[in-house]
Amino acid sequence: MNDFKDILSILRTNSWFRDLPDVLTDPILLASSVRTFAAGDVIHSQGDQSLGLYAVLSGTVKVSSLSAEGKECVFRYLSPGSWFGEIGMLDKSVRTHDAVAIGETTLLVLPPRELTRILDAHPILYKFLSLLLCRVVRTAFTMLNDTTLLSVSARLAKRLASFAEAYGQPTEKGILITIHLPQDELAMLISTTRQTINKRLADWQRLGWIEVRYGKIEILNMDALLQLYRDA
Repeated sequence: MNDFKDILSILRTNSWFRDLPDVLTDPILLASSVRTFAAGDVIHSQGDQSLGLYAVLSGTVKVSSLSAEGKECVFRYLSPGSWFGEIGMLDKSVRTHDAVAIGETTLLVLPPRELTRILDAHPILYKFLSLLLCRVVRTAFTMLNDTTLLSVSARLAKRLASFAEAYGQPTEKGILITIHLPQDELAMLISTTRQTINKRLADWQRLGWIEVRYGKIEILNMDALLQLYRDA
């Protein structure tokens, strides 16, 4: 994926990038390169040196961390148009999480030296990077609030609706979430157990709200799921 117009079209699906003035977007695109990662490739690991600001052009990036005992905590999945890596670019320190390609994934990569050059020429970019970081903080607070205030059913319904928006493919019956969603990872995302996820999904399938396949979920009644967390 090297066509400038195609890349620009994908990036503009993200409101943060759309808000950038042309004086910033053009230098960022011209100074960046495109890299493709195979499924399972590690883009960076927690503790690595920060070697770029990234944007997802295709595929999915899983952002997570591992405990000393090897337990994984999944923070978020990044779909096309999403940016990440801003923390290390701002504080010049190491990566805070692991980033792994889920399926073949293509990224736009802006190297640190090029970012520094653009920042020197256009200091207003600091403002926009700060706004990008604010989005991460807001996401973290939202997840914390959801874990504290919403039921498991409401959290799961909200997460599935979010996945449907980012990865949904219309079908004759509803919306197929195309990203692979193992139940243990869904459990980590909403701070519950795999057994609880399995039970909720089975209940919703019996109600005709969803259809569960191996690692895939098709939503048949989005309104029912939305009502679960809107009423919470």
